[in-house]
Amino acid sequence: MSAWSPNGFTDRSFAFLAGLEKNNNAGWFNENKAVFKDSLERPFAEVLKEVSSRLSEAPVPLRGSRTTMFRMNRDVRFSADKSPYKTAVGGLLTPSGTKVEEAGLVYLHFGVDGGFVAAGLHHPSPKQLGPLRDQMLEDPEEFDAVVEGLREAGLGLDPENSLKTMPRGYSEHAEHRLAWALRLKELITSRRLPRTAWKSGDIADRVEEFARGVTPLLRFVRSG
Repeated sequence: MSAWSPNGFTDRSFAFLAGLEKNNNAGWFNENKAVFKDSLERPFAEVLKEVSSRLSEAPVPLRGSRTTMFRMNRDVRFSADKSPYKTAVGGLLTPSGTKVEEAGLVYLHFGVDGGFVAAGLHHPSPKQLGPLRDQMLEDPEEFDAVVEGLREAGLGLDPENSLKTMPRGYSEHAEHRLAWALRLKELITSRRLPRTAWKSGDIADRVEEFARGVTPLLRFVRSG
């Protein structure tokens, strides 16, 4: 893959978020809005657009743009933290190119210390997980292929958000070789993206490589 530069992510991009952390108010944000648009919003949207083009004929096509980026404004109605703005930029790549999908998507995150790219099924309900757990039991070799595909890409399912005991309705499978997977409360894999990844001009290459590497997981979570 050749280097591609969105001509936008610089020290100024990180400095804006650092400043926002210290001055999380509408006055400061509005005074620096031009910096946000030029150094963060525009290049982030360009990365989503570039990766979308590269994945248009991938096994699992994904699309993203400025419209799949999340707003910086926080919903503070039910939060003790009344800070009006998020201190990171996030956006999605999805099969439909919209933000309405919950499974089989890629999430890109830009923060003051760098960021990450993640994929899979995030915070699903037990009802959403049920069919996927059943599928693991009905065809364990299929799920083995998912795990192996991720391993070949240097990835693995995140075990952090996992039940200590078997989920309700699955206690009889406590000795199953996939019991560890049945206990997962979400099916997520991710990769860190240090500051150098954003500033070097190869961020689109890295996101594309990750998106292709997680194809087995994307297919699996969309099949439930």
